[in-house]
Amino acid sequence: MRSCRALGALVVALAIAACAAAASAGVVNKKDPLVNPGKAAPSQPTVPAAPAAAPATAPEAAPAKVKPDLTKNPGRTIRGKLTPPDRVKEAVLWERSMDLKIPVKVDPATGEFEVKGLRMGTYDFLIRTPWGRLEGLDMAPKVSPYDILIPAQYRTPDLGLEPEGTFTDDDKAAIRRFIYEVKRYENKIRDMCLSGSADKAVALMELLMDSAFVGRKGDEITWRVEQWYYEKNYDAWTTFRTRVLYRFCVSKAVFDTWGWQFEPALGGFDITADRKEPVTVEFTIPEKPVAAKGLTGNQYPPAEKGMPKEPHPPEMEEK
Repeated sequence: MRSCRALGALVVALAIAACAAAASAGVVNKKDPLVNPGKAAPSQPTVPAAPAAAPATAPEAAPAKVKPDLTKNPGRTIRGKLTPPDRVKEAVLWERSMDLKIPVKVDPATGEFEVKGLRMGTYDFLIRTPWGRLEGLDMAPKVSPYDILIPAQYRTPDLGLEPEGTFTDDDKAAIRRFIYEVKRYENKIRDMCLSGSADKAVALMELLMDSAFVGRKGDEITWRVEQWYYEKNYDAWTTFRTRVLYRFCVSKAVFDTWGWQFEPALGGFDITADRKEPVTVEFTIPEKPVAAKGLTGNQYPPAEKGMPKEPHPPEMEEK
C-alpha cells in the first residue's frame, strides 16, 4: 500500500518537473487557452479581401479592310478593237513579270473588247489565230520591268521615268555593230525590232543554229528569242542586260511548221497608279504571219515548252 502511494507521488513529481522544464525552455505557449485558460488569445488583424476582378472583355475587332473596286477606275482598263474578229480564236492579256493571264472576250461581230479592273503592271496580248500565235511584246527601253510600279513622285531618269530623246540612225548603226560584228555560237542572227531613245535601246533578237553542233541528233536546231538592252554613256553604246524569252532545241521539220509573229503594237500597255484614262488598242490581224517579225508556218507553236523556268516575284498587294 505504501509502495503504491510512493509510486504515485513519484509520477506526479516527475510530471511537475517536466512541465517546469518545458516552461523554462519556451516550449509551452502561455497564451494558448488550453495551457492558460485564464487568458484568451488575442484576435489576429484581418486582411481586407481583394476586390473581385472585372470580367475580361474581348478586344474590339479591327475594321475589315475594304479593297478598292478597280473596275470603277478608268485608268485600270484596256479596250479597243481587233479586226477582222473571225481571226481571233482566243485572246488573253499577259502580265509577264507576274505570269498573270487574263482572258479577253472579243465581240465576234465587231471585234471590240474591254477589260476592266486590271492590276498595276505591263500587259501584252497573246492571240491564237488561224495560222498560229500572235504575240505582243513590250519594246520600250525600260531599265527594269518593274519601273511602272514605282509611284510617280519617286521616279527618276534612271528608274521609272520614260527615256527621252531621239533614237537616230547613227544610234541604230552603232548598236547593230555590236550585234553583227561579234562572233557568236549561232550561225543565223537577226534583229526583228530595234527601238530606243537618246540613251537607252532594246533589240528583239532571233538566234538560230541549224548547222552541225556537238550532241546534235538528226535534224535538230536550236532557236532562241531574246531582248538585248543597251545604254549610252559618254556617247558610247554598251550592253546593259539580256532577257531570254524563248529557247528551243527541236526538229527542223517541226520548227518550219510554226506560225509565230512578235508584234510590238500589241504589247507594252502600262497600267500605273497615276493613270487616269483607259488604254486603247486597235489592230488588224494579218492573213499570214509577217516574215520580218517571226516564223511563217501555219501551226500554233508550243510556246510554254520554250519559256525559261524562272521563279516569278510575288504579286503585289493592291492598296
